[in-house]
Amino acid sequence: MLVVALALLVAGCGSTTGTLSRDPVAYIRLAGVTEGHMAVVDDLAPVSLVPKKQQATLQIAPGKHRIRVISGREVLVDRTILVSDLQTLEISVPNP
Repeated sequence: MLVVALALLVAGCGSTTGTLSRDPVAYIRLAGVTEGHMAVVDDLAPVSLVPKKQQATLQIAPGKHRIRVISGREVLVDRTILVSDLQTLEISVPNP
């Protein structure tokens, strides 16, 4: 009888396992940007920056990237960066 009760107790116990999956993401924060600045990441289409308190944040995939900040025809920043998952890398943009 004790064996049967123990067997029923063990059979009723279960566990579930799961995996939480999310898309890997990283960020670039550009400090010192103003209206009219454009950002180019990895030779993709330029993105017009809309500064909030002279900062703009871009969401990118983790890995190696080339980032350029352009004002008119002048290149203010041209860097190759490496960002890891959930990292926010801040780049200062000099005044032209």
